[in-house]
Amino acid sequence: MKITHLIPQVHDMTTDTVDVISTSTVTANTSPITLSQTEILRFKFLPTLVDNKKEPNKSVSGKLLYEKKRKNDSHFPSETAGSSVKVSRGAVKVGDWMAFQLNTSETYELYQGLKHLYALYDDIGEIPYGSATYTRVDSSFRQFLSIIQNDPSAARMIGNEENYDLFKTLLRLITQTSSLDSLKKSLAELQDEDAQHLAMSLNIVKLQRVATLMADNLDNNSEEFWQTTVFKENQWVLAQIFACPCTIFSDKAYVGGKGVDNSGGNLCDFIYQNRLSQNVALIEIKTPCTEIIGNSYRGTYSFSHELSGAVNQVLNYRDNLTKSYYTLCHQSASQFEVLSPKCVVIIGKLASMNSTQIAAFESFRNSLSGVQILTFDELYQRVIDLIAILSETPSPTQHTPELEDEGDEFPF
Repeated sequence: MKITHLIPQVHDMTTDTVDVISTSTVTANTSPITLSQTEILRFKFLPTLVDNKKEPNKSVSGKLLYEKKRKNDSHFPSETAGSSVKVSRGAVKVGDWMAFQLNTSETYELYQGLKHLYALYDDIGEIPYGSATYTRVDSSFRQFLSIIQNDPSAARMIGNEENYDLFKTLLRLITQTSSLDSLKKSLAELQDEDAQHLAMSLNIVKLQRVATLMADNLDNNSEEFWQTTVFKENQWVLAQIFACPCTIFSDKAYVGGKGVDNSGGNLCDFIYQNRLSQNVALIEIKTPCTEIIGNSYRGTYSFSHELSGAVNQVLNYRDNLTKSYYTLCHQSASQFEVLSPKCVVIIGKLASMNSTQIAAFESFRNSLSGVQILTFDELYQRVIDLIAILSETPSPTQHTPELEDEGDEFPF
């Protein structure tokens, strides 16, 4: 029985595609670059990709192929074995010379083809095993691919079967619109169900990005990072603490306490405000690395000076704010109320405690009046729970909350 080995064929390079077939671990034949071709003549450059360890920027070699055939011949000489004379540089003897004249069009085609090959090797960085066809993409699509590669949550959203048709619709709208206003108009014409699905998907992606940011930094001991990069830029995260609709009123807010010499004033990390009653809440931010538990004490535990200090600090803020309310209200451009304001301390991690320490901590914080203590991993879990809720398929009448761009407030 005769066994036929099928050898992959490389096709001529096009403006969109390049074929690559490995010939060894360090070399690969690629699509020929056609410089010029007629019915009886063709001029090509036959490139080879080379894994050049010594000079990585020099990754292409090759040979020029110039050949003629009779008009009635079905194949060019290089396509027929043994019936043609091959002329190479090795055939040039001392005193002889060989030259190939390239016109401007041929030179341009060679330049374009080589430029694409160097760019291809820069992208793949190695000789691929076997055969492959690569498609060139423009810079905008490269940016899109970069988003998908670097944002797993976006990739999962697009890969979801339910989202795929909506994604195609959205992509079509984006590519067919010439301005932001026309895009907004096109989005407004989406069916209610599609628009709701799109809003939910975008909200989930936003939530997942913040969840990843928090998870990756649960060992970050910088108060400035948590106050600015996480909570100030994503105000809805802290809003999850409250059962009422709250938004940030001020960060690094002065809450009174100055003496007659204008010294000793207090700055609270965040003041949140109930958007309906206008009452405020005071939030003190520590870090996930801040210790909560102190020393063991007769079968239980005392608490760290950082925790007791933070609790007393936020209570002091509330006291000063209450006493200075009328002065501060007069000086403030925005109206607010101070009606037994809630105090919140965000500090440490439950994950750093054992079960006995957690029991002591729970007993302590549940006994406090007017002060809520929340750990960073508990706040992170609230974001994860919110993602789970939004990820459930809503009914046609169910409203999907939308994350607003201005302030990134979550309007619950």
